Amino acid sequence: MRKFFSRLWNSETDGLTAAAFIVGGASLASRVVGVMRDRVLASTFGAGDTLDAYYAAFRLPDLLYTLIILGALSAGFIPVFAEYLETRSKKEAWDLAERALSVVGATMLIICAGLIVFAPALVPMTVPGFDQEKLHVTIQLARIMALSPFFLGLSAVMGGVLQATRRFLAFALAPVFYNLGIIFGALVLSPVMGIEGLAWGVVLGAFLHLITQASVALRLGLRRIPAPSLRNQGIRKILWLMAPRTAGLAVTQINMIVLLALASALPVGSIAVFNLANNLQSFPIGIFGISFAVAAFPNLARAAGAKRDEEFRNTLSSSARKIAFLIIPSTVVFFLLRAQIVRLVLGAGIFDWTDTIRTANVMGIFTASMLFQALIPLFARAFYALQDTWTPLIAGLVAEVLNLTLAITLRTHYGINGLAIAFSVAACVNMFLLWGLLHYRKGSFGGGEVTMSLAKTCAASLGLFGFGWLARLGIGTLFPLRTFWQVGLQATATIVVGGAAFVVVAWLLKSQEYFEFRHSMKQRFFKKVVVQGAEEVQMD
Repeated sequence: MRKFFSRLWNSETDGLTAAAFIVGGASLASRVVGVMRDRVLASTFGAGDTLDAYYAAFRLPDLLYTLIILGALSAGFIPVFAEYLETRSKKEAWDLAERALSVVGATMLIICAGLIVFAPALVPMTVPGFDQEKLHVTIQLARIMALSPFFLGLSAVMGGVLQATRRFLAFALAPVFYNLGIIFGALVLSPVMGIEGLAWGVVLGAFLHLITQASVALRLGLRRIPAPSLRNQGIRKILWLMAPRTAGLAVTQINMIVLLALASALPVGSIAVFNLANNLQSFPIGIFGISFAVAAFPNLARAAGAKRDEEFRNTLSSSARKIAFLIIPSTVVFFLLRAQIVRLVLGAGIFDWTDTIRTANVMGIFTASMLFQALIPLFARAFYALQDTWTPLIAGLVAEVLNLTLAITLRTHYGINGLAIAFSVAACVNMFLLWGLLHYRKGSFGGGEVTMSLAKTCAASLGLFGFGWLARLGIGTLFPLRTFWQVGLQATATIVVGGAAFVVVAWLLKSQEYFEFRHSMKQRFFKKVVVQGAEEVQMD
């Protein structure tokens, strides 16, 4: 058994759907652990000065990680590393990875040291309303947390290696261990060290994030850490590809700040309503859209690096169809049960029925763009695989300008709903810009096959909507829906009845995606697990 799990941990994941299942399942686990983390923090410290200082201290390290590492490094490193794996010797490919590790490590060490030294000057600019005592605590926490981007930066390179070589299990589980480190800090370190124990928990989580991925990456080919240098052609290419992605992330951050500033001028609670609704509707996007985008990225990068255009188009088409097959019915469920979902997840304490309705209305608007939001990461990664990070930046800039223009225009008449409308329209425009530019550059990827797949998925989703609506109506007629369990029963009945209708219609229409998912689930959960490089293990 130990040998089996060792092989499973270190082996290559064969197949796009299998990879997406691993990433999606781990993403779900990470989100669940994240909820546990927030619950532990809230129950231990409450909504007071301690958590104010803790979250405020997160801002600078988190901004540093977001702009320099998150997305930007993978957008540059994975396509170039995948190209080296396909077109050059293994020695050259691993030499590139080792040099990237040394450059990132040296860069993050310098920046993190600067953050520690200049925290007394930088932190007050992010929390001008804190008094001196609270500000002092925040600075101390920020200095400790400044160590975490160093470990996360090294881990990002390790994660890039794992993605490019299709080792998804350790990559996908790393965030779970990161959150477990924070929970350990809250439960074990804080009683001994006080508030600083929380910050050291963050550093521990970042270290666990690193060693989780390093446990596999070091076995693959990483052997040494050379002196950092920018003379290597591959390193310079990675940095060139990173620049537009970093700019795009900065624009997104600025755009969100402006949106929240606009919301702050609306009735009290508007910022909370917007964020809570956005977090809820992002759940299926993260589980399905991001998972398939991450799983498809190595295949796209390798096909692009080897100039295999047909394979590139087939991978893109298959991934887009699978995302649509999962997101469209999720959209229907979230629209049908928008009030029930908000009430079940958030409806406690002083979060009353008025707050529920406001949040549900905003989430209902967000659902109109869920498919577009889910496809954007895939199409953006398709350009990254082509080593083009400028096109997604330009498309994103157009969408963000439209977003802000509409938000300013609509907020006067529609309030917080106007911001949600602007957000959804911008996501739609962003997706179609990326799709159109991909079509122009690489030709049709699916054409009639994609259209037919969408038609069948939409037909099955209509069945879900019709039967789900009847189930919702029936339970609503039988019960007054005044308790958590009654609302939960209504939501469960809607999902079960509607989901059964979706499956039946998809089966009758012979949906290719339905049969592919059914076959993949049977292979992984009911018959046997196939591990590349290992024998088949019977699971019945």
